[in-house]
Amino acid sequence: MKALFFTLLFFGAAFAAYDYFGAPVGEKIIFTDLNKVTVTEETAYTAPTPTSDEPPREIPPIPQDMPAPAKPAETKPVADAPPPPASDEPRADASGFTPPKYDTLETLTKGWTFIPATAFPRPVRIHKMVPFKMSVGSSNMNAGAEVTALAFSNGMLQLAPTAASTARAVVPVDDTDLKAVLQSGYENWKTLRTAALKRAHERRLANQSAAPAATPAAATDPAVPPERASDGSYPLLVAHLNSGEVTEVKAKNIHQWGTAETMMFEGKPAWSIKVQVDVDTVFGKQPAEVQCIVASGRVKGWFYTGSGEPVP
Repeated sequence: MKALFFTLLFFGAAFAAYDYFGAPVGEKIIFTDLNKVTVTEETAYTAPTPTSDEPPREIPPIPQDMPAPAKPAETKPVADAPPPPASDEPRADASGFTPPKYDTLETLTKGWTFIPATAFPRPVRIHKMVPFKMSVGSSNMNAGAEVTALAFSNGMLQLAPTAASTARAVVPVDDTDLKAVLQSGYENWKTLRTAALKRAHERRLANQSAAPAATPAAATDPAVPPERASDGSYPLLVAHLNSGEVTEVKAKNIHQWGTAETMMFEGKPAWSIKVQVDVDTVFGKQPAEVQCIVASGRVKGWFYTGSGEPVP
């Protein structure tokens, strides 16, 4: 019994010695107080030393009262100087002729709300299929077909298959090429009219340089108006128109002759005679008022009363 006791005592002492001296920290059973690790200088963690050869960067101290960085001065963009306005006013040529300034067709038609009756009838092409109504039924004409425009009202165009046909259709003006047709005619008319105005200008220059023809004294008297015929016309003015010097006004197209009135022309006494006449335009014949100026028994020129523009 003693032997068993001493044996147990020996093993207990051996286990206690192992637990105190040999068991790792954290695994001790008897001496549990030794499981707590005391941090010493040897066990303290040391950061690894960098292996790079680059010297450590110095971080400058941050001043406490650092002023805020100044904002860059605002610079306003310098606008380019506007180019001088391009003048669309016609310029005189070497002979002194100045082409007239023409309004656009958009202006003349008041934004395509007005097309005078004198512009019709006129052939146009349709952009869409159009049904034409007749007294006995209707018939269709396909896009691209040529028809006749008869009248215009409130943006709508009245059409007929032909000028002699009784069939009718009403379509928006943009369903046809009427605008393009009138624009083409207007450009052609402007070219012809400018050329006629220039010829009239050249004739006036030639007449001014020519020696004046002998005329009766009564005809050159500024106080005596031009002679008037029984039908109200003036033989002097009719003869001038028939000479071809003026092309836009024809004596046969004058339907009213005015009374001669005194005026000053180029600083001298003269007579003004206004006439009502139909003149040819891109829209056909248009009524216009024109005045003829007579001085010293000679026709000095014909002018539109509204614009003062010389009549070609």
